[in-house]
Amino acid sequence: MISMLRSTASMPPAESEPLFIPIVRREARALAAAIDFVVIGLFSGLCAVMATVAMLIQVDPLERDPTAGEWAVGYAIALLWFLLSSLYAGLGARTVGARALGLQELRGGARTFVIRGLIWWPSLLLFGIGMWWPWIDPRGRSLPDMFSGSLLIETRPT
Repeated sequence: MISMLRSTASMPPAESEPLFIPIVRREARALAAAIDFVVIGLFSGLCAVMATVAMLIQVDPLERDPTAGEWAVGYAIALLWFLLSSLYAGLGARTVGARALGLQELRGGARTFVIRGLIWWPSLLLFGIGMWWPWIDPRGRSLPDMFSGSLLIETRPT
């Protein structure tokens, strides 16, 4: 009876099927990105209103031009918008759009979060090439996915 129990480490590797990873459908990724762009658009509108109200409170536009110190409030709000938008983009599969469609990120972590947030802007500003890349890549990864070493999978295909 004891001879039947042996370590699996000494056993030869079994022939098995290749690992199947449910890669995100490109349409699901595009829909998640559209939802996320709406969220970022709403946040952008809120920041624009805040900057405008802050400027109007400080400066009477009919009497004089705003000084550099008064413009600083607008710049600070623009910087806040940039940082929070980058943080949101760095979330990867934890954004509103990804959660709504059941997308999950493999190999997520602090490093992935930072790299995704930093790569998101250049990949978007270069004519959106980073967001269209999943249609070219055979594994369906965007440029932020490739640079961060992550992969989005679909946990609930629709």
